[in-house]
Amino acid sequence: MKKGRLLIVLGVLGLLGVFGFLVNNVRQEKEFKNQERITKKSQTNHHQQHHSVKKQETAVATIDRNQQLDQLLQKVGFNGTALIVKNQQIVLRKGYGTANQAQQTANTSQTLFPIASTEKALIATSILQLDQQHRLSVNDPINKYLPGFPNGSQIKLRNFLTHTSGIVGRAEDNQNKSLDQMIAEIEHNGVHRPLGSWQYEDSNYTVLVKVLEKVTHESFKKYLMQHVFKPAGIETVGYVNQNFSGLKNASIGYLKQNNQLTAVTIPNFSQLYGVSDMYMSVTSMYQFDWALKNKKLLDAAHLQLMFTPGSSSHYGMGFYNDPGLIVNRGYVAGWVISNGFTHDGQDYILLFSNVKDKQLSLGKLNSEILQILRK
Repeated sequence: MKKGRLLIVLGVLGLLGVFGFLVNNVRQEKEFKNQERITKKSQTNHHQQHHSVKKQETAVATIDRNQQLDQLLQKVGFNGTALIVKNQQIVLRKGYGTANQAQQTANTSQTLFPIASTEKALIATSILQLDQQHRLSVNDPINKYLPGFPNGSQIKLRNFLTHTSGIVGRAEDNQNKSLDQMIAEIEHNGVHRPLGSWQYEDSNYTVLVKVLEKVTHESFKKYLMQHVFKPAGIETVGYVNQNFSGLKNASIGYLKQNNQLTAVTIPNFSQLYGVSDMYMSVTSMYQFDWALKNKKLLDAAHLQLMFTPGSSSHYGMGFYNDPGLIVNRGYVAGWVISNGFTHDGQDYILLFSNVKDKQLSLGKLNSEILQILRK
């Protein structure tokens, strides 16, 4: 009897031991997996933080890896910020001269410049996105959106995109104007050239901004933020007003005559709404170019449409399609912008200058830089 009880007790103890062993193993396995999860999360967070810091450092760092390019820009007296890419690698991102002569502030890779008419490329991108989404068609007549527009049944959206609408446009002055007021002036002034003939005119894109806002039911600024800036990773961007010069890293626009720099009075940017009122760093523009060329913003068909000249001027939609570069240019109040990339998307040349110098052609400088890049 005693022997039987002893065997029972020993059996129970054995089962408890096995159970305890199993429970302990399960607990250890859970703890191991939990620790593994924590470790992986920590590694992921560290990687994300490292990537974020690296991205931030990359976006603002001065890069000087091509002595020949650097020497050329110094030799010609370039004043501004340059970003040059060879074989999809940034070889130069550097500031030259002064951003603010009075304060003797140097231009850097972070300096802000009004981008003038190169802004039209962003509006063209937006209109083509809406065409891609079938929310409008570039072949729509303008009277579909603005019923009272002169010759409105004949002028198509593509004519505004390519500056072949024939409209007179409007004179820009220094008064505050709303978009609707500017549209009313454009409609009142009518047309004066045959449809299809090319004449560069800001008012073409003023009309497109109105169409963009009418179709999307939001401001063009809000649309760009969601559908252009975010997909392209652009963070350093804004809109110019009379307080622009007070911003950190802002540049001042100058006119150079007889080796003297004279600050230029900035215009009333309300009259440049959507056509020349944006500012960027040179890196932000490069991010836009890269996203556009790599089909992050438009599909291949619409990208080809954008770069196809609409006249003998080589101007497509927001860009000129020149033999060496797909390029756009802008000038406003001393700031001169040239933004271009090769047809294969391997090389980029961005020259943001805050000095209007009649002795220095950025177009000619582009050609010299391109020759160096192709060596």
